[in-house]
Amino acid sequence: MDIHELKKRKKALKLTTARLADLAMLPYGTVSKIMTGETRKPSYVTIERLDRALIREEMAVRLRAYIDAILAYMHSHPDEDVDQIEFERKYREKNNPAGLHPIREGAESDEDWYQNDGGLALFRDDRVRVQQLLNMDEDRRVELIDGHLIVSEYPNLKHQIMVQSLGRIIDKYIDDNKGPCRMINVGVNVRLDRDDYTLVGPDIVVVCDGMKFDEMGITGAPDWVIEVTSHGTRSRDYKLKLHKYMNAGVREYWIIDLQKEKVITYTEGELLMATVYDFTDDVPVYIYDGRLKIRVGDVGR
Repeated sequence: MDIHELKKRKKALKLTTARLADLAMLPYGTVSKIMTGETRKPSYVTIERLDRALIREEMAVRLRAYIDAILAYMHSHPDEDVDQIEFERKYREKNNPAGLHPIREGAESDEDWYQNDGGLALFRDDRVRVQQLLNMDEDRRVELIDGHLIVSEYPNLKHQIMVQSLGRIIDKYIDDNKGPCRMINVGVNVRLDRDDYTLVGPDIVVVCDGMKFDEMGITGAPDWVIEVTSHGTRSRDYKLKLHKYMNAGVREYWIIDLQKEKVITYTEGELLMATVYDFTDDVPVYIYDGRLKIRVGDVGR
C-alpha cells in the first residue's frame, strides 16, 4: 500500500488525521508522522490498519450515497411505485465503483482486520474484552464493538415509546401465531461474533433459535434486529452497526429514523440492498415472509 494513496483516500473522505487515527485505533502521533512524511517507512501493520479504516469509511460513504439517492428519487416521484432492484441496477451503472478501493479479499469479518498474514492477532492488549465491560460500574449505555467502547446517553422518551410499542406489536404477532421466536426490547446483551470483543445492546431483537440464549443474554446473531435512531446513535446505526449485524448473519435489520421519518431495511447480508419506506407505509417483515406488516407512523400513538 502506497502512502501517497492513503493520503489521497483520506483527503477524498475529508477525514482529519485525528479521526483517521481514531478509526484505525492508532496513536494520533503515529498517524500524524506518517501523513506529514516524518515517518517515511511505517510498519506494514500500521499501514494495514490505516488501509482497513479507510476501506470501512469508503463503504459507508458509498452506502450513504445510495440511500440518499433513492430517498431523493422517491421524494421527486411521489406517485411512482419505485422498482428498487431496477433503481439499484441503474445506480450501479451510473456510479461505477470500479475506481473505488475494493474490500481486500480474505477479510471476511472485522476480526480479520486485526490479523497479519501469519494469522497472529495484533494489538489485542489494548482492546476491551466483554468481561471487562460487564464489570464496569457505568450509568450510561455502553456497548463493545471490536474491542472499542461505545458510550451513549440513554434515549429520549419518543425513542423509548417507539421501542416499547413496536415490541408489543411483534410480541403479539408471535403469541397469536404460536411461533418459536422470542422478542426482547429491554436492552439484552448480544455477543454477535461469539468472541470476547463485541457486545451490543440493540433496541429490539427477535431470536428464533432457543439455543442462542444463555446466562449472558444472546450468543450469536439474532434473526431480526431493530435500531431506533437517536441523536447520539444515528451515525453508528447507519454505518458501524449495519456492517456488524450483516456480517454476523442477522437475517433482517431495520433502522427506524425518527428524524427523517423513514424505515430502512436490510436482509440476509445485502449491504447495498436497502429498502426505504415512509412512516406511512406498511413495512413487511422479511423473516415472516411479509405476513406481518407494520406501519411505523401509527406505532406509539
